[in-house]
Amino acid sequence: MKKIVSLLIILAVFTSCEEDISSNTPSFQARKDNFMWRAKDYTAVYNPLDSTLVMSAYNGLEVVRLYSHPVIISGTGTGSFFQDATFELGNDDNNSAFYSFADRGVNYEYETGIADAPNGEVVLENTVNQKPGTISGKFRFDAPFVGDIPNAPERINFQNGVFYEIPITFGVNQ
Repeated sequence: MKKIVSLLIILAVFTSCEEDISSNTPSFQARKDNFMWRAKDYTAVYNPLDSTLVMSAYNGLEVVRLYSHPVIISGTGTGSFFQDATFELGNDDNNSAFYSFADRGVNYEYETGIADAPNGEVVLENTVNQKPGTISGKFRFDAPFVGDIPNAPERINFQNGVFYEIPITFGVNQ
């Protein structure tokens, strides 16, 4: 009888163990002003007519948008891969970063390239097991406030940014 009870207890212990793994693929995240920031939704739109890539990430009322040009992608549709490249953000409309958030009905906007020296980069890099039709890499930027709202934070800073296996959509950028 003791063996049966012991066996039932061991069986109950093993059946109650469950492996709950949550995946973070795809993802778009960074440290925003030294705090973790993770997008809840993201897009990557590639315009083959002008070789421009626009990646957008959303978290509630916050938006991060990265513009890169020229991005070289070989293949079409889900069989496409991009070439590794680094884009310096700064005084260039083709390669820039934009961040905005809304607070109490007021929209705050930050943008690189506003009378600043180059202040960030977007690095596109294929990973070892990169899925075709997705894009991965890293980013960082420091952007000044654009506007005249009193007491608005003067700058926004994103460091250690990573985007991983974001699906690429082919079309006209926003």
